[in-house]
Amino acid sequence: MSTSRLDELRMVDPVLTTIAQGYSNSAMVAEFLFPSVQVSKLKGKIPVFGREAFIVRETDRAIRAQSNRIPPHDIELVSFETKEQDIEVAIDYLEEEESPDFYKYEQHIAKELMDILLLGKEKEVADYVQNVNNFATGLKNVLDSNSAWDDSTLAGISPITDIWAAKTAIRQNIGRFPNTMVIGARAYKSLINHAALIEKVKYSGVTNISAKVIAELFDIPSVNVGMSVYSDDGVNFNDVWNDNVILAYVDKNEKANRTEFNPSYGYCFQREGKPEIDTYFENGGKIKVVRSTDNYCIKVTAADAAYLISHTNHNDA
Repeated sequence: MSTSRLDELRMVDPVLTTIAQGYSNSAMVAEFLFPSVQVSKLKGKIPVFGREAFIVRETDRAIRAQSNRIPPHDIELVSFETKEQDIEVAIDYLEEEESPDFYKYEQHIAKELMDILLLGKEKEVADYVQNVNNFATGLKNVLDSNSAWDDSTLAGISPITDIWAAKTAIRQNIGRFPNTMVIGARAYKSLINHAALIEKVKYSGVTNISAKVIAELFDIPSVNVGMSVYSDDGVNFNDVWNDNVILAYVDKNEKANRTEFNPSYGYCFQREGKPEIDTYFENGGKIKVVRSTDNYCIKVTAADAAYLISHTNHNDA
């Protein structure tokens, strides 16, 4: 085989692709707000859900009674366009010879590449949902120095009040309470150490407040703490999720039963078959390149189904 032909040969690795498609990182929480839906095309149109999509309808029909007719409503469609993301690592054949188990080495690389792609997606979601400009009036609460959660000297300030106000606002908009909460690491620290929460659970036998306790306390099935960090220079690290809390109603169907026609705050529209791991050779076969590719876009489909509590901390801001 000629050098040029060898250099051009690209092969999808089914084993590494299977690993990539099943891989997740527990520090990443974007999927809880924007669950993935497979799409077959790069571009398309999806429905945007108004309040009527969340209404529980009366469906009982008595014998010989008329059917339960509901008024028609126009379905608003918006366009989406997925974008390709990819990252690769080059491995010299000498590294392959030195590795005691090259297949495990490749699998390790595949997971590292997926972590990079997942972090990019995580930050894209976090940047959007932590921007107060992306929430309508009545669906956001920007705390100030007189209402911060991390100031123990503030009397009468309770995160419980703030979170229940957020739950109530969502319910008033869509008729349902939120089923998902994402908490930034610093907001989580203030929340679990706040006197109001400690007082609330002190007679229940709970010794430490956790995400599970928060879920039970606020009756929110899915409570997730964003722990991921990023660096612009490889030296200094910053939180992807800041001192914010996002509550939302999200489609919780299993992936196989999930569809963009189910009412949900948002979705990640992912091209079918992605993510994918492929390999190709360079330099006459002396260098093997392992590449991870994803193709997706993030889209809000029910803006009324989410609420942002922003800037919960002020002493350590």
